[in-house]
Amino acid sequence: MISVPPGVSSVERRPAWYRRRRRWIGIIGWEFLHAALWIPSIPLLIPVILLFHLTVPLGASLERIVARRIGVEAPSGRKKGERKTPWLLARVAHVEFWRQDLPLCLGGLALTTASFFISGFFGALAVTSILAPFMASPEAPITLHLGVQEVTVTEPQNAWPLVPAGLVGLIPAFGALLGFGILRLLLVEALSGERKKQRLEQLTAEVGHLTASRATLMDAFEAERTRIERDLHDGAQQDLVALTMSLGGLRLAAESLPDDEATTTSRTALLKGIDTAQDRAETALRDLRETVRGIRPAVLSERGLAPALKDLTGRAPLPTSIVVDAEEADLAQISQPVATVVYFAVAEALTNAAKHARAESATITLRCTGTGLSTVVADEGRGGADPKRENATGLRGMAQRVESIGGRLKVSSPEGAGTRLTITAPLTPPWGTDDPEDDREREQPGQAA
Repeated sequence: MISVPPGVSSVERRPAWYRRRRRWIGIIGWEFLHAALWIPSIPLLIPVILLFHLTVPLGASLERIVARRIGVEAPSGRKKGERKTPWLLARVAHVEFWRQDLPLCLGGLALTTASFFISGFFGALAVTSILAPFMASPEAPITLHLGVQEVTVTEPQNAWPLVPAGLVGLIPAFGALLGFGILRLLLVEALSGERKKQRLEQLTAEVGHLTASRATLMDAFEAERTRIERDLHDGAQQDLVALTMSLGGLRLAAESLPDDEATTTSRTALLKGIDTAQDRAETALRDLRETVRGIRPAVLSERGLAPALKDLTGRAPLPTSIVVDAEEADLAQISQPVATVVYFAVAEALTNAAKHARAESATITLRCTGTGLSTVVADEGRGGADPKRENATGLRGMAQRVESIGGRLKVSSPEGAGTRLTITAPLTPPWGTDDPEDDREREQPGQAA
């Protein structure tokens, strides 16, 4: 038994030949309705013309609705969520009324007129020929005008030869309906596409705006990261270095005090306090350096991604090796935003390998060409990492940061077979235009080695 996914209509469940037949029947039926209502609608022309600012949008909307039902892409002129009555009253003031709705109605009227006369002629001739055996009599003879020849039938038995001719005459009648129906659908599609084009242009503009906004945020984030790193490096870090040096000087001064009974106890307590203060200052300095390195390592800003990753392997929480397969010229083209995101993604991957995967070692492979870079972090841990899990917020955040520079993160982590994270990214973000060397030069002023 074939299961049908939820949300699939009954028509979509049918085979393709059924849908095609349904479309042809819909085209012929809709065109036949136009032709059949041509004469009855003539008395309504006066009110239709007087209220054209209302009837034209209604007629165009009806044509588009039927076209969509048949399968033609004909977007509605009314925006989603817009109320019908205000839209109908204000439609005449919009340019779409004159560019789309009015030409659609006038073109449809011309097609209806042609369809009425052409298909009506062949249809009336065919139907009369088919019904002639049942309608002809001496009292009411039937006369058929076949071009320059007239055929008059007075006896039913003489009319039976007309039946095959009438059946053949249905072919041009239905052919005319089908042809005019296809022309009508093409007209509807052509005069409804501007709305689609406008929507596409609007979406393109929105995407461009979002891209520009993301670029602004990324640039601001990078600038703020650089500012904080410089302030800590040139401010608090230098103050702590000066403090440790001052404490060292105080210790030397304390050691130079006379060694007698009056000062021994005080000097010992003073030296102990100085040593404690210096230990705390050195601990704070080490912590601050780790914080600065966590914000942006100096080696990353000064020497680039490859040396920064090599430096990272020496401080990783597990034994890590690195393989760099790239030319120096290609590595020099990696922009700072890309290098920063990739560096911290690798650092987080190594932390996860040691903390969650319980891996004993890891390997970093960096490949770079003139078009992009690929960084692989592989471990032999227990595996099982899945970004789709509810608690895998770290992997999802990593993937989002990589995507923010136009890259992709691929995770392969079978149970018991280790984890392999592959980061692919362009050398420069999609919005980036600056030379990477220029980025580094802008970051150098005021930054100590």
